[in-house]
Amino acid sequence: MTEFLYVYPMRVKTSFNLVASKHFEYLSKIYKDLRPLDENVFPNYLPMIKTRAIIHPLIYVMEKVMSRYNSMGVLKETYYRGWRDRYSDLIGFDVCDSDKMSSYAVELINKVNKVAVPSTHCVKVYQDSGVKAKVYWIPHGVDREWYENENVWLERKGNFDPQLVNLYEYKKKTGKKILLFWLWHSSWRKGWDKVVKVYKRIRKERDDVVLVVKVVDPNIREFQDLQGVEFIKVWNWFDDFNKMALYDLADIVLNFSRGGAWEINCSESLARGVPCVSPDYGSWLDYEHPRFLIKRGKREQPLPGNHIHVGHGYSVDVDDAVAKINEILDNLDEYKIIAEDHRQKLKEIFVWDKIVQMIVKMIEDS
Repeated sequence: MTEFLYVYPMRVKTSFNLVASKHFEYLSKIYKDLRPLDENVFPNYLPMIKTRAIIHPLIYVMEKVMSRYNSMGVLKETYYRGWRDRYSDLIGFDVCDSDKMSSYAVELINKVNKVAVPSTHCVKVYQDSGVKAKVYWIPHGVDREWYENENVWLERKGNFDPQLVNLYEYKKKTGKKILLFWLWHSSWRKGWDKVVKVYKRIRKERDDVVLVVKVVDPNIREFQDLQGVEFIKVWNWFDDFNKMALYDLADIVLNFSRGGAWEINCSESLARGVPCVSPDYGSWLDYEHPRFLIKRGKREQPLPGNHIHVGHGYSVDVDDAVAKINEILDNLDEYKIIAEDHRQKLKEIFVWDKIVQMIVKMIEDS
């Protein structure tokens, strides 16, 4: 008799929660003994039988585990060994938000047998940083309807968020093209300062475009950076249907991230056939189209002062970003064909029903 746990943040809405929930949804159809356990419960959980566990996110949870045992003074290693011996296999999922992991992070990662990261870029980062655990590439994905469903505004059937109905009517009335930027958190890492600079430059040159910013909180301080410039904010937590509805209104999605392990919103936009522009360095190169790439700018730390992700990444080159966005806006039909062709290639790889098979192979790999 064995036990199999999937440990993840069950009570908070984050990108870790979104991805882990999908993993659990698909894996539980294959592993009937798999059960969920909240990340806050796991550090104190002592299984009575040999147990396998998937930990997602690995580093954050293992920090909690080790803080528990580090508090036990000279006996900490004895107590930790007693806890670790109850697990026959520990598998981690995590990310890289820069091009180097700290030695502290590597120490925590090496406490598991296997670790999965979303991009080939992160595989290299982990290996170059000294991770000894076996590192696997397990990309993020979407459900098949993201690729297969037509533009949801063609029939306008569904439970649309009222904000999106207003945005649809605004676009229909003004004819303006929409630049979409998702700002959940980490505005510096996500490149918000470059979004502001690029958008202000573009608006000086043309008024047929508007920036739409998707946030969780409608009153974030970052909006002060756009005083005097027209923009639209959209907020709340959207289900998949309304996320698709928002992408289907967009003409270009902006991924100006200085660092990240994947950037879900860029891959989601491409799954809807919407061009996403990104720097020519980073994790998104696994799925981006070369015609949508922007020259990298200055080498900078995505998370200054962070004790886990201690390396660097690149901002976008503002001049090239302005040129690329204008080029796409001026040739939108051509670029939408490119995006649609690219979409058909992506759906052969980046869908959950295929990605789950990669996870199964990792789990069963000895």
